[in-house]
This record gives sequence, structure tokens and C-alpha cells, in this order.
Amino acid sequence: MKFAQLKKIFLITLCCLAVLQSLIYGISNLKNHLPILNAALAFPFYQTLTFRSLAKKLGVDVVRNPAIKCNAKSADLHYPLTPPIIEQPEKPLNIVCLVSESLRHDMLTPEIMPASWDFAQKSHRFSRHYSGGNGTRMGIFTLFYGLYGPYWFSFLNERRSPLLMDVLQQQNYQLSMYTSASFSYPEFDRTLFVNVPQEKLHETNTGYGWQRDRKNVTDMLSFIKNREPSQPFMTFMFFESPHARYNFPDESIIRRPYLAKLNYATMDLENDIELIYNRYVNSCHHLDSQLARVIHFLEQEKLLDNTIVLITGDHGEEFLENGHWGHNSEFTDQQTMVPLVLYIPGTGQSVVNKMTSHLDIAPTLLPLLGLRNRVEDFSQGYNLFAEDQRTFTVISDWNRIGFVDENYKATFPLKRTGLLRNRFTTGDDKPLDDPTVFWEKRRDVVVSMMKDLNRFRQHK
Repeated sequence: MKFAQLKKIFLITLCCLAVLQSLIYGISNLKNHLPILNAALAFPFYQTLTFRSLAKKLGVDVVRNPAIKCNAKSADLHYPLTPPIIEQPEKPLNIVCLVSESLRHDMLTPEIMPASWDFAQKSHRFSRHYSGGNGTRMGIFTLFYGLYGPYWFSFLNERRSPLLMDVLQQQNYQLSMYTSASFSYPEFDRTLFVNVPQEKLHETNTGYGWQRDRKNVTDMLSFIKNREPSQPFMTFMFFESPHARYNFPDESIIRRPYLAKLNYATMDLENDIELIYNRYVNSCHHLDSQLARVIHFLEQEKLLDNTIVLITGDHGEEFLENGHWGHNSEFTDQQTMVPLVLYIPGTGQSVVNKMTSHLDIAPTLLPLLGLRNRVEDFSQGYNLFAEDQRTFTVISDWNRIGFVDENYKATFPLKRTGLLRNRFTTGDDKPLDDPTVFWEKRRDVVVSMMKDLNRFRQHK
């Protein structure tokens, strides 16, 4: 057999295998078969194929709440520690929560995100803000629950919603949630919004991320426009524009040159990284254009007098600054620091340079909704406007928990698979040869942090 024929057979076989693996993933996504979905996470550049919308149109049963097993022990939760004490505000505030995929902290500049930057001047801007994770699950979980990321496993297994959403629903907030990704993967519909009726969960999954963002913003603004004015509302939007492959329309180009086409098979990562980074900047500029639509609408409708607006990211994105590309690999600043802009009517504006965390969002918002419990009863964070100063923060991924303070970072395993990934670094992510300097003044704090992983579990 000639070489040309062998080459042809090889290419045909390769194409068939590619189609087969895509179909397997698509069916697994349809049925929420986690072994396949979780295996895909091991490949950072894996491009998924899903057809949930098509399946729904064809009448195929799309699983929302399957039985799920995970490696973490499923202990009974004790959350919150005490029954909620709520004094419902006479004039409740609306909430608009705008969260972007892969939005790192240094994208919030007058050049890259001018509309968001201008809005930040009227708001509280937190310049040293950490996500609670280096991936979407832990990042969004910590934002809504105010708990360390490893609790995610138990809350998923027990289908427990965050106290923040419970209080909103008890006060009859009108709810409408939007995502340009999926509510089932990551599992928002089984954690954050498990008690939110499915008709209130709107996902768009056709077209590029920036195209999905545009449609969802249009739908979100329509919801706000047509709401019942006598009732408060809460809406959430998860943007995809800055997600790899960092696509954007021509009008969003502010950085040249950029890699015209990001092809994982043919790119030269080391040589192309600056061009890839410019793609990312352009995609963040497009994100800003959509945030601008929301901000302008709220101003136009005179809603900023009674609406909390939160702008942040689920996690950051690294471009080889410390030898990694993307996220979900290490707890570097580029992968974990995100912007935080928080507008609260009547509180003025400020720039906060102290260390803050996604863990602090729920303890800040819940008192504004009338919750009178101690923060320690429902969260491991701090009220951003209280006198307490955060001396360290906690970041998590699938297998590890990270400790971060002003000078050092350390990671510790949660599972056997994380044992070989321990590391100690300086605060700016440089390798630390001698861990004893870390332990000198931090041993008791780290021990306390580890014990806190069981604070919200039943003690039997």
C-alpha cells in the first residue's frame, strides 16, 4: 500500500475518532454523566460539543438533577449555624450581579474597560481582590456562599442553596438568571440556583461567547424593563467574552497585532503568547461594551437610586507570567485576582487597597437585605465595610486549598491526588526554597484554617 493511501486512511480514522469523542462528550453533557465531563477537565484546551437545546426541541429528556458521586465525604451540613434573623428593609434594594468568565484584575483600566472604569469611580473599587478559586466552580461558589471552596462538594451533594438566595426568595424578589455558558455544567442549577424555578434560568449556547453575551444582555434588560415595579428584583449574568479562544468582533479591537486564529493544534504557545494576550485584551474590551449597556440602562431608568450593582470575575487568566496559560492550574495572582466594583446606593465611592475576597461578598450583601445574624454564623468572610481587616485569604481548586497573606502563599492537599502539588511561594509567586520561613509565624493560623473546613458540618 502506498504512503499516500496510508496517510489518507490515517486522516479518515483520526476524523472519525474526533467525531466519536465529540458525540460521547455531547451525550454525556446531555445526561450529566460526570465521569466523562470531569475527565474532560484534565485537558485545558479541550473544545466541547453540546446539543442540549437541540435535544430539548426534539423532545429528548435533558437531565437536570442526576445522582452524583464525588470523592469528598458527604457529611451532613449545619448551615447556617443559627436560624436566620431577618428584619425586612422598608425599601429593599434591587441587585444586579454581573460576573465574567476569566476576568483578571488588571483588565479594569481606562483603556481596556473604559465604561466599567468610569462606573468604578462612582462605586467602591477593590484593588486587591481575590476569587475564592482558580476555576469557575470554586470562584462562583465562594462568591454566593461566603464559604471556603471545599464545601462545594457537600453543598452539591445535598442540593443546598446559599443563604443569600434563600433570603431573596423569602422576600419575594423577582428573579431572572442568565448565562452564556450553562447552568448545569458547572452545576449552578444544583448549588446557587437549586431552588430557583427552571423557567427563571436562561442560557444561550449558540454562537461565539461575545454573541451569546449580547443576546443575554438584551434579554436581561427586557426583564428589568418589564418587571413588576412594586417588587424588588435580582438578576445575575455570567459573561463568556473573555473565555479562551478569546473571540471578539472587529469593533472591539484595541490591541494589535493579535493572533488572527487561535488554533490549539498549530499555535506556538511560547512565541505566540503576546499575540494571544492581545486577543484576550480585545475580548475584555468587548465585555466592557456589554457592561456599558447594563450601566447605561440602569442610569436611564433611574434605577441606581435603589439598585446594588456588582461587577467581578469568577477567576483570572494567566499568560505564562509564571509558566502557565489559562487557569485551574495554580494559585498565582494572575489566575486568582479579579476586579471588584461594588455600587451600593447612598454609600459614596472609594478605592479599597486592603486584601479582600469573594468570601466577603455574601457577608456584605446579606445585612443590606435585613439579616441580623453574626457573620460567623453563615460565612467565613468579612463584611467589606466593617472594621475587621483580613490578614489572609483562602483559595481552592478541585484537590487543594491555598493560603495567601501579604508575604507568602502555600497550598495543601485535600485529596490523595493533590499530594504531589504542594508548594510554597512568596506573595508574588516566586518559589520558596525553605518553607520554614513560612511556618515561623503562621502555623497556628493554618491549623485554624484547616479546622474551619468543618465549621459548617454536623458534629456527631
